[in-house]
Amino acid sequence: WMIFRIALLPMNAAHEPVYWAFVTYLTTVFTTGLLISAMCVVMFRFARFLGASDGRSAGVALILGLATIAFPYATELTGEPVAAVCVFAAFYLLATFETRPSSRRACAAGFLAGWAVLNDYPVFLVAAAVGIYALIKLRDLKFLAAFSAGAAITVAIMLAYNWGAFGNPFFFSYQAFKLAPTENRQFPEQAVGFVGLTYPKMRILWNVLLDPQRGLFFCNPVLLLSIVGVGYFARLKQWRAEFVVTVYSFVVLILFNASYGESIVSWGGGTATGPRQIVASVPFMVLALAFLPAAFNWLLGAVGALSAAIMLMATATNPHFPYEYDNPVRDFALQQFMRGDFATNRDAFFGGGMIVPDSVAFNLGKLIGLPGPFQLWPLAGLWIIGAFDLSETLRLWGEGATRRLTQIATAVGIASVFLLSMNQLVMQRFLQSGHHGLLGRYYVGDQCGETPPHIVRVDPQLDFDTIAEMGAMPFPSCDIWRGQLMAPKTGDYEFTIDVDDSGWVTIDGTPVIHDPGPTTKVHDTGSIHLTEGPHSIEVGERNIGGGSYLHLYWKLPATSDLEIVPTEALIPDRAGN
Repeated sequence: WMIFRIALLPMNAAHEPVYWAFVTYLTTVFTTGLLISAMCVVMFRFARFLGASDGRSAGVALILGLATIAFPYATELTGEPVAAVCVFAAFYLLATFETRPSSRRACAAGFLAGWAVLNDYPVFLVAAAVGIYALIKLRDLKFLAAFSAGAAITVAIMLAYNWGAFGNPFFFSYQAFKLAPTENRQFPEQAVGFVGLTYPKMRILWNVLLDPQRGLFFCNPVLLLSIVGVGYFARLKQWRAEFVVTVYSFVVLILFNASYGESIVSWGGGTATGPRQIVASVPFMVLALAFLPAAFNWLLGAVGALSAAIMLMATATNPHFPYEYDNPVRDFALQQFMRGDFATNRDAFFGGGMIVPDSVAFNLGKLIGLPGPFQLWPLAGLWIIGAFDLSETLRLWGEGATRRLTQIATAVGIASVFLLSMNQLVMQRFLQSGHHGLLGRYYVGDQCGETPPHIVRVDPQLDFDTIAEMGAMPFPSCDIWRGQLMAPKTGDYEFTIDVDDSGWVTIDGTPVIHDPGPTTKVHDTGSIHLTEGPHSIEVGERNIGGGSYLHLYWKLPATSDLEIVPTEALIPDRAGN
């Protein structure tokens, strides 16, 4: 942080938001991102040490980096991925200790195990197992002393911090939630039990593992094969201690997560991709994949590719899955990915204002001004080149023509995932081809038209129950529908709008329901006299934050029932109008 802040200081005067974005981005790349990349190297070496082939070892390393929740968390500055790297590296250093025994190696293992806990307290459950494992592997007293000394350094740092911050070396920050339960309005669950920790609950276990909203196996289906891999791992008596540590490490963190709080804010880790609290368990689950027989290669590759595609969508759009989506992979990430809506984070995550017109996040293509569907093509090129290089280096996929065909098939498979973002360009004509409905333009920001629309489509009716039905637009957003309203007869018409957060209706240039601005007004009604026939209509909706919905009703002359304005009464404008 200090290095990049000083190095980029000249940029501050010219464009402060870009300065803060790059300082934070480069800090993240050279901390969390670099550490996750290093963990993939450790995974490759660990799998080779345990007897896996070069191809399988490379496969599980790539699965760890690209097909698990380690991928999106490698782009964020949080403690959980750092803890995962440190505790897994400590395990690797101990498992391979006899290949290069030294006090320095033992000390490094102890330090990393302790540093993992310092970054994420629950990882103590895994670090303790690594410590017991050290008693088995480090039989020489001097090596055990070195391991203990490394761990003691981090313990000293942690206790000194607690002492300085709270006046008690054994007081941890989360304990403050329980000291003042009446003031703890934001996280009341953490005043229950031991800072929110009680006992495993089946409902939360389901949510953590299988539920579409945050379930680990739902967004990383490849990890389901870890259960099978554990069965084969258990057969190898020479790795019995490593088997116990591996299985214990991910089971204990999953059970911990199932014991933590009752709401998604607690067990789900807030707005997150997958359950954030168990990131440290992921490398141990991936390690079990190394023991699958060769007969599983195609299945492992197929499910791994599916998991990688899901993680690419999450990382490329916004890995902070909002609470409003029951299935954020399908309804949030996939929708945005398929229309080329990348790097949509508008929160001040990078410490400054917008650096592109509609977000504070960016990718290389977005930064240089490429249109949305093309922004990830540079990354696609790197992935394809990397796949070719890896297959050549490790002599994968046979020889001669067989290898070339497999390389081409791999390149086509990678390209096909990235080409999904071309969907909206291909489907645009069909999205606007409806003969009934209104032409909707969906904008990012709370003022319609300040930036180009992210979605242009004909909606048959204005009858949306969820934000997913409204295109999964990142909030704040503003939408406008225009076209013709066909009045079936002359008389006084009453219009009602139910909306989150506010909306308006204008007919023939006359405000029937006034635009209240960027505020919350979920229900409004207005009346107007219309003659039989067509009238121009504009309907608007503004979503300030959270979920969204919109229902437009009318009450015909001489009737008392409200009904959704039917599609046959609406004729859309054309996109060029």
